[in-house]
Amino acid sequence: MLAIAAILIFIALPTKAGDPAKFLRFSAAPVLYPPIVLIFISLGAAAVISSLLTK
Repeated sequence: MLAIAAILIFIALPTKAGDPAKFLRFSAAPVLYPPIVLIFISLGAAAVISSLLTK
């Protein structure tokens, strides 16, 4: 899950010219994209913490 979140963050980075990623130019994408990334980060962190606590 953390790898998916990292990939999502990487593909959303702006270009060297400062333009946003192509899919973030649509009106709903900036509203929906951050919660999706946060969900993958939180699920990945929960999996890591759970695996550390259940040795």
